Amino acid sequence: MLHNLVDDLKLYQRLLHMQIQTQLQYKTNLLVDIISYLGVTGLEFVVLLLYFVPFKTLLGWHVGEVAMLAAVMSLSFGLSELIGAGIDNFSILINRGEFDRVLLRPVSAFIQVIGSDFRLRRLGRITQGVLAFFLSLHFLPAPHWTFLRLVVLGVGIISGTIIFLSILLLGATLCFWTVETTEVTNILTYGSREMLSYPLTIYHQVLQRFFLFIVPVAFASYVPVCYLLGRPLPFGLPIELAFASPLVALLFALISGWLWTFGVRHYQSTGS
Repeated sequence: MLHNLVDDLKLYQRLLHMQIQTQLQYKTNLLVDIISYLGVTGLEFVVLLLYFVPFKTLLGWHVGEVAMLAAVMSLSFGLSELIGAGIDNFSILINRGEFDRVLLRPVSAFIQVIGSDFRLRRLGRITQGVLAFFLSLHFLPAPHWTFLRLVVLGVGIISGTIIFLSILLLGATLCFWTVETTEVTNILTYGSREMLSYPLTIYHQVLQRFFLFIVPVAFASYVPVCYLLGRPLPFGLPIELAFASPLVALLFALISGWLWTFGVRHYQSTGS
């Protein structure tokens, strides 16, 4: 099993290298794409800031705090967009009948799918997230950074990336039974990214529970940022829950992975 995992990682590395080399052949085009995407995502952040022109707070949250929420969310989501483009396009493989060829190869179907696309243009959103994070620090009092806070921030971003990738994988899994899953996936990815760029507590308790306990996108930004800012979590949850982000992400990924495996095993070829 360990040997297969190593082989899969080597294959993914090769596929990634091929994708990057191909895109770097057109450096000017790539640079324009990255800058364009940075501009689009930057405008989204500007819209968020404009809310605080007439209003000083949002349910007790100040501009710097909300900006940090949005920045961390952009980093998590941007990384998932960068890595998970192949999963996001899985419905195209199914529609064209190309997944049949994937299954004929003696290597992991998942590695082939996730390694089939790697969009460097998504670096635009990641850049926007980095810039937004430093801007949020400008609006906030000088934070007292400790080792634990840095760990929570880094682990929270990585956990958020895994959670978003898991959502994309769930959307891809649905393609085994219905090819029209783009809208559902977009609601859970782009929709939750937009919603959780703002404090979770501004939404109804049903939505709060949904993003905490069912599709745990809150662990991508809200929970770790609450720890960084010393803000309480809803429902009286302990702030130490921020340290559980990787565990939550792993559990959600395992569920998504199991459903993906189930879907692959029960996949019926387009020629069936």
